Amino acid sequence: MNNMGISPRLKKEFTQRDKGMVGDFTFEIKCDAPAAGTAFDAITVRIKAVSASGDCHSWFNKTITTTALAVVTAGNGTAVQVPATTCVMKNGQGTVVVTGSDTWAAGDTFTVETAELSLMGYTIAAVSKEVTCV
Repeated sequence: MNNMGISPRLKKEFTQRDKGMVGDFTFEIKCDAPAAGTAFDAITVRIKAVSASGDCHSWFNKTITTTALAVVTAGNGTAVQVPATTCVMKNGQGTVVVTGSDTWAAGDTFTVETAELSLMGYTIAAVSKEVTCV
């Protein structure tokens, strides 16, 4: 406990919540690049609510909309349409599984995007991440 009787963990959470309440909020999207020759059937994408300094907004619990854009050229050059889905964020983190069909070839890409979000009167911009098959 500090001299105000607030534990350091709780103080950190209050600080992060305060940052989010004034618009210091974005999403971080991460996933592993698929290997060439593997089936395009289940890619787990990790989404994290973060401040500009990269600290997780662990107080954020909300369902957000995500989209895997149809920019995939899966193996044979055919675009694969992947529908929008939701991601349940719990303690500032969530996952979404991108599914499709066909086989990945080297250089194939797909893009995952979060939808724009309104939070406490602030507009949180959409964030996107392009993943390239290796």
